[in-house]
Amino acid sequence: MKQTTRLMIVLGLVLMTVTSCKTKQKVAEIPAGAKIVATVPAPVAVTPTPPKAADNTVSAVAEPEITRNENFALAEGETNTDAMKFKYHVVVGSFSVQSNAKGLQSILNGEGNNSVIVVNEKGMFRLLIASFNDYKQAHARIKELTSRFPDAWVLMQK
Repeated sequence: MKQTTRLMIVLGLVLMTVTSCKTKQKVAEIPAGAKIVATVPAPVAVTPTPPKAADNTVSAVAEPEITRNENFALAEGETNTDAMKFKYHVVVGSFSVQSNAKGLQSILNGEGNNSVIVVNEKGMFRLLIASFNDYKQAHARIKELTSRFPDAWVLMQK
């Protein structure tokens, strides 16, 4: 009985070593006598140069515009077409159901905002709280809203 148990353990170990994980990649064979030297490219240090103003002083580096571009239109029942005249829109909510967007819209409008619901090509309802023609203004508005709407973002019409 002890010998059978030992035999089973030994067979198990042999089986495990034979079927253990092995690389399936084929290793390239290098012909004998080949003189191949491995090289590593030297790292290149890149230091950005800040832009200079007309008076030769260093100006502030402009933030890149981070926006999402979508085709969208006013949602059914929306009458405020003024928002559609602007380029950048601050989105504070995205909903698959219009009634959910309307719920947040009524809260925001009750607080004195003039929010608008738009719908994109995929049927997502975006709640816009503010619209601007300047990206910096839209980004500044997002910074004001981060404590309440940490996921606010900028939307542009395609």
